[in-house]
Amino acid sequence: MNIKSLIEKIYNSFEVFGYARAAAELQRMSDSQLLSLGLSRHKIAQGQAGLPWTIESIALAPASQASQTAANQAEFSSKTIAAA
Repeated sequence: MNIKSLIEKIYNSFEVFGYARAAAELQRMSDSQLLSLGLSRHKIAQGQAGLPWTIESIALAPASQASQTAANQAEFSSKTIAAA
């Protein structure tokens, strides 16, 4: 085994470890957090083979939920402006 192949194996080991660590951290997040980042829990569970971990299609929130979110954001913005 030459030095180059040894370095490649070490590099690959760190890369695999990094992907596993990132996947473990992402799996601890809630579904809504993953959705806001555009990530798929199913693809994260597949590990490095599931890359990219992004969602192919985005599901839209129901209109009532979207309206509530917009109302919450507007309320937060008005409170922030009033406090300033």
